[in-house]
Amino acid sequence: MRERTRRRLGRLALPLGAGALMLALTASLWALTLRERANRRLYLEYEVYKVVTAMTDLVRLRTLEADDVADVIGFGLYAADGSAVSLYGDAPASMDATAMGYAPSSFTLGESSVVMIRSIGGELLARMNMMGPGGPAPERGQRWRGQMQGRQGSLGGLPPPSPPPESGEAGADAMTGRLPAISYIELSTQGFLAEQRLFLLLAVAATGAVAGLYLMLLAMNRGYAEAKDREARDRELVELGQAARTIAHEIKNPLGVIRIQCGLLKRGAPEGIVAGLSIIDDEALRLAALADRIRGFLKSGEAAAERIDARGYLAEFAARYRGSLESAVDVADGVATLADPARLTEALDNLVSNAIDAGRGAAEPPRLEASVRSRRLTISVLDRGGGVPADMADRIFEPFFTTKERGSGLGLALAKKNVEACGGRIAYADRPGGGAAFTVSLPLA
Repeated sequence: MRERTRRRLGRLALPLGAGALMLALTASLWALTLRERANRRLYLEYEVYKVVTAMTDLVRLRTLEADDVADVIGFGLYAADGSAVSLYGDAPASMDATAMGYAPSSFTLGESSVVMIRSIGGELLARMNMMGPGGPAPERGQRWRGQMQGRQGSLGGLPPPSPPPESGEAGADAMTGRLPAISYIELSTQGFLAEQRLFLLLAVAATGAVAGLYLMLLAMNRGYAEAKDREARDRELVELGQAARTIAHEIKNPLGVIRIQCGLLKRGAPEGIVAGLSIIDDEALRLAALADRIRGFLKSGEAAAERIDARGYLAEFAARYRGSLESAVDVADGVATLADPARLTEALDNLVSNAIDAGRGAAEPPRLEASVRSRRLTISVLDRGGGVPADMADRIFEPFFTTKERGSGLGLALAKKNVEACGGRIAYADRPGGGAAFTVSLPLA
C-alpha cells in the first residue's frame, strides 16, 4: 500500500511541477505583454506632447508648411477664455475653458486618432521671454503681433491678437488675455491599435502554445506511466507463465499415475469404493485438462493462416452444436477469410461453451450470428445469461481472471489469443434485452 502511494505521488510530481512552471511562464508572458502595451501608450502620449509643443513653437515663428502637419488632423491654440487664437484642420472653433479646469492635460485615444488638450499659458510666456537675444518688452510684443498678422490667412482667417501694451506689469497681464492658454491637437494613429491588438494576439497564441505543450507533456507522461504499468504486468505474466508451465509439466505425470492406479483399484473393489475412486479419477482428469489449457495458453508460435470459406465453415461449426445453439449466417457464397482453422475453432468453442453454461434455464437458447461489415467477417455469440458485471467487463480477457466459482480464467484469455493470432479482434458488450454478446471480427481474404 505504501509503495503504491509512493508511486502515485511520484507520477503526480511531474504534472504538478510542470503545471506550476507553465502557469508562472504564462503569468510572466501576460505581465510583459500588458507592460509593453502600457509603455507603448505612454510613449505615444510623449510623442503627441512633443508634436503639440513643436506645433505651438512653429505657429509663433513662421507659417505652417505641409511637412509640419503630417498626420495632424486638427490643431488649435485658444485664449484663456476659450476663443481661438490659431486653428488648423478639424480643430474646434472654440474651447470650453471651464471644462478644462486646472488639469494640466487630457489624453484621449480613439479608434484611429488621439486627442490631447494641454494648458500652456505659463510655459508659452516663458518660451517667449527666452526668444532671441532679449530686447525690450515692446519689441517682443511687436514681433508676436507681426507673426500673428502674417499667419492669419493660413490659420483660419482669425484676426491678429491685440497688440500688447508698451511696458509694465499691467501690460503683461493684458497681453496674456489674448495669448494662447490652451493647445489642442488631434493626430492620426493608424496602426497603433492594430499593434496593440497584435500584442494581445501574440500573447493569446503564446498562451495556447504553452497550454498545448503542457497537454502534450501530460499525454507523454500518461503514456510513459501506462508503458511502465504494461511492463510491470508483462513481467508478472512472464514470471507467472514460467511458474505455470513448470507446474503444468510437473503435475501431468503424477496425474497420469493417479488415474492408472484408480483404474487398477476399481477392479474387484466394492461398489462404494468404486464410486470414491471414480470421483478421484474425474478430478484428476479435470486437473489434467487444466494443465493442458495452461500449456496451450503459454504455447507460442504463429498461426497457420489459410483461406477459409466463411459460409461453409460456419455451417459445419454450428452443426456441431445442433439442438443447443441457434444460428443465423448472413454471408454470401464465395466470402472467405484468412485464419488458422484450429485456433479459430478453439476460440469459438470457448465462446459457445460459455454461452451454453450462462444460458442454462433461460427461455432463449444461445445464438450464433455472422455477417460481413466494413470488409470484415463478424461472428457473434449471444446468450441470455446474467452477463458480466460492469466493473469486471474490462478484465474478462485477462489470464486467470474468472467470474465462475470453478473456472480457470483461461477460456476467454485463450480465445482472445487465438483470434488475435488469426489477425482478428474480439470484444464483449451487453446484449440488448439482457445477456452477453461476444463478437469476433476477422479480415476478409
